[in-house]
Amino acid sequence: MGSSPSTISQDVNTMSSDSSSQAQHHHPRNLAEAVETYNILRHLLPAELVLDILALAEYWLETAVMRGDVLTYDDVNYANRQPYLTSEPIPEGRLEEIRIDIWSHDQGWSSYRESYGTYENSWTWFELEIEKFEGRTVIEKTDSIRLATNVHAQKEAQHHQIVFSRQNNVTLIQALETGDRVSIIPLARFPGWRNTVERASIQICTAPIL
Repeated sequence: MGSSPSTISQDVNTMSSDSSSQAQHHHPRNLAEAVETYNILRHLLPAELVLDILALAEYWLETAVMRGDVLTYDDVNYANRQPYLTSEPIPEGRLEEIRIDIWSHDQGWSSYRESYGTYENSWTWFELEIEKFEGRTVIEKTDSIRLATNVHAQKEAQHHQIVFSRQNNVTLIQALETGDRVSIIPLARFPGWRNTVERASIQICTAPIL
């Protein structure tokens, strides 16, 4: 559905300090703070320029949910598609970005030693599920929205970071509306394969209505 999301996968034991050195964005705590900031800048600059500045600064409202329970999913759970984590309803405003972070690993072994340490023949992965607000038409699923795949036979947790943005995933972002939710669905296929989730988070960023 549209172009692929931005995806990063890293071993949590080898992650560098690069992530902490990335530019940090200031997010308004609530709509009232966003309006106050807009009004302050509006005294100095034209309204159109203020809106452009706030957009370039990614001055977005942020809604986040997190979970830290260690849960394991196997082939028995495959048909149930039980979510590990579901977002809060998408708030009012223009949806700009969805950021998903997952820490997970598989069972740590398989019969395919030639695939160890790669994504080849890996049968544990994650998909995005969309829950439309009551009464709305469900988004047609021509393809599954795959979020990430675990490294084959990796006992240590990997950090998967997936970003859906208005710039790179227009079709998905525009299909989501106020009140919709998104879920992380852990999956494992075939006997012996297990998908262990250690923790995850979902962040939804919307441009405030000013």
